[in-house]
This record gives sequence, structure tokens and C-alpha cells, in this order.
Amino acid sequence: MKNKDKIRSISIAGVYMALGILFLKFIPMLLWGYDITFDASLHITSAIFVLFIGWYFIDQNKNWRIPYLIFSLVVLSIISTQRILVNAHNDVGLLLGLVVGVGSIMISNWKYFRKKLEF
Repeated sequence: MKNKDKIRSISIAGVYMALGILFLKFIPMLLWGYDITFDASLHITSAIFVLFIGWYFIDQNKNWRIPYLIFSLVVLSIISTQRILVNAHNDVGLLLGLVVGVGSIMISNWKYFRKKLEF
């Protein structure tokens, strides 16, 4: 993948993540109040975005891919656990954040994922 394509992919993912957070976090907070726990987790979505940017540096070395994926899962697990323990989100809010992040990455790399996903 060329640098231009990587920057385009990161930009598209960032825009979709921002739109997802707007519609699944900030609008529900305006409707039901700021203390709701079922809104999409901005922490999870932001972490996924940063990890996605890091992936483009890691994917150049095949030996680092699996450790980076394990590291990413550990980071997301720690953030999720912390958000539940402080009662900032419930499982729905964390799942929405995960869906926004992963969905945005899939949309930004649709040519790749279109070939991988079949029903």
C-alpha cells in the first residue's frame, strides 16, 4: 500500500469514527443526559484509531504483526475494564465503540475487506 493510500485510509476511518461518535455518543447524551452508560465509548474508538495508525508502521515487518495484534487486544481490554469499573460505560457502550472503530476501518479499506467477506 502506498503512503498516499495509507493517509487516505486513515483520513476516511477518522471521519467515519467522528461521525459514529457524534451519532452514537453525543446525540444520545443530549437526548438522555450525560450520565448514560449505553453511549458509544470515545475511549475505545480513539484507542482503535491510534492503534490503526500504528498498524501502518508495524505491518512492514511481518514478525511484529501478531505481537502488535496481541498488544492491541490487551490495550482495548484494559480500557474496557477500566470504563466498566468506573461505571462510565456498560457492555452496550463498549460494543458500540468497538463497532464504530472496526466498522470505520473496514469502510476505509473496503477493497481489501470486500474480497475477504462472503456470505
